[in-house]
Amino acid sequence: MRWNPNGDDSRPSIDDYLAETGHEEEAESYRMSTYAWNPTLTPDKKLRVTKSSLGTFGWCRQQYFLEKFKGLRGEQQDHHIRGLNVHDMMEWFWANFTKEQEERVLELVHVENKPREAREVFFGAFPQPPEPYIYGEDEQIAQWAEWQFQRLLHTGGKQWRPAGVEANIHATRYVELEDGEAVPIHINGFIDTLFADEDAFALMELKTGKYKSRSKVPSMRKEMAFYKMMLEHSKHAEFLPIAHWGWEFPGGGINGGEGPTIYYENNEKQWAAMKSVEKALQRLVQAHIDMDFPPDPWMGKKRDDETLEDLLERNGMKCSWCDYREHCSFWSLTDEYLDEIMEEE
Repeated sequence: MRWNPNGDDSRPSIDDYLAETGHEEEAESYRMSTYAWNPTLTPDKKLRVTKSSLGTFGWCRQQYFLEKFKGLRGEQQDHHIRGLNVHDMMEWFWANFTKEQEERVLELVHVENKPREAREVFFGAFPQPPEPYIYGEDEQIAQWAEWQFQRLLHTGGKQWRPAGVEANIHATRYVELEDGEAVPIHINGFIDTLFADEDAFALMELKTGKYKSRSKVPSMRKEMAFYKMMLEHSKHAEFLPIAHWGWEFPGGGINGGEGPTIYYENNEKQWAAMKSVEKALQRLVQAHIDMDFPPDPWMGKKRDDETLEDLLERNGMKCSWCDYREHCSFWSLTDEYLDEIMEEE
């Protein structure tokens, strides 16, 4: 069941952003940007990049092309609905849990020594959906709420509330390619939460999937590095500098994960993640200039002396996570090749 306690699912428009910030240059840049940038056919446009679009390009260039140029959209899955529901509750809470409720919770705990009543005030503030959740949202919302409750008691309310929730950020910059050409792009995105941390800020993302430290952390660092880069090229100095980043996995034990986890770190030494984002942007821009978006179905690299049949047997494929196989050039070639193998046998 999909339920948004905030109302509809619409995101702020570029006009809303302009009215709130007065950033006319960024608003105009957004209007002249497009995901389907072709420098030959749309020379008056510029490339629009988000964390999601850069991630899709890194996963499979043909999937990126089919989404951004052909407008294909995958089916909404159960985990998508769970993610939306949990994120919407997080956004609702930060917008509606009042300062008076916050102070009452602290008073009940620290002055009146009534922790049970304090929990009733805190957890009773969360609205209930008209119908029960069915994808595990209750457990994740309860865990996330417990973390916020414990943080409130620990901090006494100091820097407990985020400085930004679903912060709407727009930025412009140039990407320098290997040949020295500098290409303008537009970057935008919504950041789950930003917290004041002494004299700096911390990026925090809420994740509703499983947590696996070895496989998750490197890719998540790249996502946060993208946000840090986006902020540093924006006019949103109110959120700078970024000194830390982290992730909340309230349902981190789902599907064999390691359990509910908060992972938090200083990012000053994460140069590799920042460099990786820059390289990814260069590859993305160059692919648009060359209009080259080949399929990349393999979980690992194909060996030079390996046949397609051997590769299919040895190597895992990304394609099981893709809804666009019938539109993909790789699968039309693969079907023909496999048909030939069947005929030979």
